[in-house]
Amino acid sequence: ALSCPGLLMPSHLFSYPIIGLQALWVLARTPRLPPAQGSGGRIGSGSNVLRLTGLGDSIIAGTGVERQEPALTGQLARLLHQQAGRPVRWQVIGENGATSQSLLEQIPRSVAPSEIYLLSVGVNDSIRGTAPARFEENLRALLDTLHEKSPAALILLSGIPPLESFPSLPRPLGLLLGKRASRLRSAMGNVARRDPRRLYFDFPGIVAGDGFSRDGFHPGESACAQWAEWLLDLLLSAEPSLPSADRAGPSPPA
Repeated sequence: ALSCPGLLMPSHLFSYPIIGLQALWVLARTPRLPPAQGSGGRIGSGSNVLRLTGLGDSIIAGTGVERQEPALTGQLARLLHQQAGRPVRWQVIGENGATSQSLLEQIPRSVAPSEIYLLSVGVNDSIRGTAPARFEENLRALLDTLHEKSPAALILLSGIPPLESFPSLPRPLGLLLGKRASRLRSAMGNVARRDPRRLYFDFPGIVAGDGFSRDGFHPGESACAQWAEWLLDLLLSAEPSLPSADRAGPSPPA
């Protein structure tokens, strides 16, 4: 497979002449952006700490922004603090190119207990052609692992954006990847519907091109801010008062 910023472009895409040429063009012209600096922090002081852990792919790694604070997990942590009036301790465990399989294999069972997990997965599975049934199986096992750690935690599935809207993916390459993403979106919804602790965000059909970072693939700060607001609305629809601090066990020392 050939590497692309935050993703892998599998060799089977090159079996389609036009799509293969477009994939090579995307690989050649798209800048490789590094992950954001930082790995988390704390907002606010005092006790009754709300714990948020971001897990997943380059969205969680913060690729496309300079620091984690304006990336997706950091933005959601800020909104949670403002909404609940409680201190929020947040951390990120993200890797460019991560798939449902690699996350299942690599995310250690020692992931810290949290009241809220934010999970981003599916874009790279779409690109690599993961079958929906396998993706659903991997995702279910991954969520089960997190709930073994924190049985009452809420898991926010950040959703799979419409790849056909990405500025860096021309047609028909973008359409092909968008169709794959749509199938995995349905699989993700199937997993979430079976457990009220698992909340699935379903993206709007089109995302604005001006919200992307300069690689045309990863969200910039403004898009992360909008995404975080959508996720907060989803969370509040299921948990209007936000999780209690003792949902996942005792809070660590401040």
